[in-house]
Amino acid sequence: MNDITPYKPDLFEVYGRKLKIEYLGMASVYAIIAIFFFGGFPSLSRSIIAMLGSFFLFLGLKKKTKDHFSGSLILFSSVAVACGPVIAAGWEIPYFLFGFAVFAMEGYLEKRQYRIYLLPVLFFFRAYTDASRFLGIVFVAIYLTHPWAEKPGLRRRLSLIVIASFIIGIATWIVRYRTTDGYSLCPLHQDLLPMNALSLGFLALMVVLTIICLIVFFRRSVMPHRLNSILFCALSPFDGRLATIFAMTAAVIISATLCWNSIYSDRKRPFFKHAEWYYFWIVFAVAIYICLKRPLLA
Repeated sequence: MNDITPYKPDLFEVYGRKLKIEYLGMASVYAIIAIFFFGGFPSLSRSIIAMLGSFFLFLGLKKKTKDHFSGSLILFSSVAVACGPVIAAGWEIPYFLFGFAVFAMEGYLEKRQYRIYLLPVLFFFRAYTDASRFLGIVFVAIYLTHPWAEKPGLRRRLSLIVIASFIIGIATWIVRYRTTDGYSLCPLHQDLLPMNALSLGFLALMVVLTIICLIVFFRRSVMPHRLNSILFCALSPFDGRLATIFAMTAAVIISATLCWNSIYSDRKRPFFKHAEWYYFWIVFAVAIYICLKRPLLA
């Protein structure tokens, strides 16, 4: 006997659909990220570049949740970890590029493999702008552990792209070193970056959630998600930029396991659906308030 209550839209959803509040809600999410979280940059353009990193991260999460409510809450948590280190290090471009790497590699898992052809371009810019490019190569190379038994040639194609990206990164790195004074040959940062209280608090939250996902949903998670989460979780205490990368990998595994299993259960789905439409209105109001108060936040 099916005792599940049929889903019935309420007034917030009915009028929200008429006013297209879902589009305003998601635009509000990115406005909050750019102005509130990354608003510490001296120019709005740099804040927007950092926000684009979170935008591509969300696109990488989208097929795992199909729910803007949970997906954007995870996104806010990831950005809360990243905002302090990214602003302090002037790391908006590497953050944007790593978000794009997540978008490309999750497309690789979701049968949108055409995205991986952009990886050499991505690593050219990554090598030119930052000395931690090898961490991005490691992140991408770990996706080779996904078997793809139904497409045996796909891993070979990705391996060739990873090799090409590595060579391009090395060549760019050498040219930049020879033409720029003080450009370090060290693949990791020597000037370790401390984290503020907000970033540390949300980092602890994401570490706990990641450990829960690895334990409870270990068999349901794919190998790239497991390995990247474990690797960057272990590296995250050493530097704020490493914590920033971990926050992105943690967002992926949390979306693919914890959120997927919660939202798509028959009993919990109506709750999340109703909450999503309330959330759109709330986040829209918050964004308006933040935009009006931007001079105070700056």
